[in-house]
Amino acid sequence: MKFLIILLSIQVLAILSFATKLLTQKFMVNILRFSYAIFLLFSGFVKLIDPLGFSYKLQEYFEVFGLNFLVPASLVLSVSIILFELFLGLFLFYGIHIRKVMWGNLLLMIFFTFLTFFSAYFNKVTDCGCFGDFMKLDPWTSFSKDIYLLFISLILFFTQAKISLFLHRQTVNRLLIIKGLILCFIPINALSHLPFIDFRAYKVGVNINEDRKLPEDAKKDVYQDVWYYEIDGIVKEFETSDEPWKINGAIFKDRKTKLLIKGDEPKIHDFDIVDAVNDIEMTDSILSLDKVLLVVSYDIQKTDVQAHGVVDKFIANVLGPNLPVYGLSSSSTAEVKNKLSQSELLYPYFLVDQTTLKTMIRANPGVFLLSKGVVQEKWHWRDLPDNLDHITN
Repeated sequence: MKFLIILLSIQVLAILSFATKLLTQKFMVNILRFSYAIFLLFSGFVKLIDPLGFSYKLQEYFEVFGLNFLVPASLVLSVSIILFELFLGLFLFYGIHIRKVMWGNLLLMIFFTFLTFFSAYFNKVTDCGCFGDFMKLDPWTSFSKDIYLLFISLILFFTQAKISLFLHRQTVNRLLIIKGLILCFIPINALSHLPFIDFRAYKVGVNINEDRKLPEDAKKDVYQDVWYYEIDGIVKEFETSDEPWKINGAIFKDRKTKLLIKGDEPKIHDFDIVDAVNDIEMTDSILSLDKVLLVVSYDIQKTDVQAHGVVDKFIANVLGPNLPVYGLSSSSTAEVKNKLSQSELLYPYFLVDQTTLKTMIRANPGVFLLSKGVVQEKWHWRDLPDNLDHITN
């Protein structure tokens, strides 16, 4: 957050300095151009390392707007939008194809400003996903940010003649080829394995037990009672401080409680494991185990059956007999058995909310190793180790 505040402060200072004639227009434009390009590169990069996460956010938007037919293409669109943003940043930084870049950026900002306004006004998507899981912004903050960036985009659009090539064209072309290849490799690697940087609440080293709790100084939810009393045949609304029950002739009709101020939430607030077969809450039991392996499949219908075979082989050949193993899925045990074509599962499956499972690991299936609720390791099914001696001993 501090990084973004510094960038925005530099831009505001440059604009004010130009307005007071302390800077030339060209100097101001270059400050805005480079700082805005860095912003685009930063915003794109934190999403590029986890394109699957951004695709989940796109799915939310598609469902809100009734564009469910686009849901199957969300991953392709995710990678495309992220790369588009990154290449806009690179081209702006180096000063090439500026006219196309300015039009592309302006259209992109208008589009995202509309999305964030819609999310804020109708409270449909509570986080825009602008910075992936690196930083969460509430809807109105995100909308305000986009209004500001749209303003900067318009300044750059109308002063694009002042933007010149940063380096020699041949040097720029070579740099773009190298960086373009690197940028294309990152999402391929992230989708084939796991993101090499994890910003989520379930990253390695996190203590789930602790992060499910709120600190003592956390802000509490603030509620207000609204009273409805009928006076002279008209139902009126009162606050508790009005003490409407003391009004002569007032007839009580209803009372409602509304949330005025949303308080803090724990970092992890949706981690609930349920044994649906026996109707037992398993969360605390599993989080108290010395060691436990969790096989996570957020959607058993979309899972890779062969990948489950790899996981089962890992469990049979690598794990010791004393290490408990449980499966976590948003599907029922019957659906799991049917999908995996198994009459009896090698380990029991428990129910967990699908969104939680998607947040836990970007793999279907993926594997978690917990120790008393602390995330010791997490693996994509392609990256399972040959042994766990250094962990389980």
